[in-house]
Amino acid sequence: QRNPRVRFGDPVHVYNNYYLANEDYGIRAAHESGVLVEGNHFENVEDPFHRAGGNLVARNNCFTNSRQGDADGSTGSVPYSYTLQPCEDVPAT
Repeated sequence: QRNPRVRFGDPVHVYNNYYLANEDYGIRAAHESGVLVEGNHFENVEDPFHRAGGNLVARNNCFTNSRQGDADGSTGSVPYSYTLQPCEDVPAT
């Protein structure tokens, strides 16, 4: 769990990570936060991400034997350029 747990940060960008069999939750958007969850691969994760007082935007993620997460709201713009790897390729990388 707490991969990450975010409070007050916006935007927090969580991208191209591989979550495998997390025992609790993966990512949590808590009090006054804005989290962009993008291009991650969740495998055997019951609770990939959820909101608890924050905003969470999720796009281009893969779910293998995992539930969909709880996403809603908006986040600030990411202040840097990046190249997003397809979520299908993340476990091999």
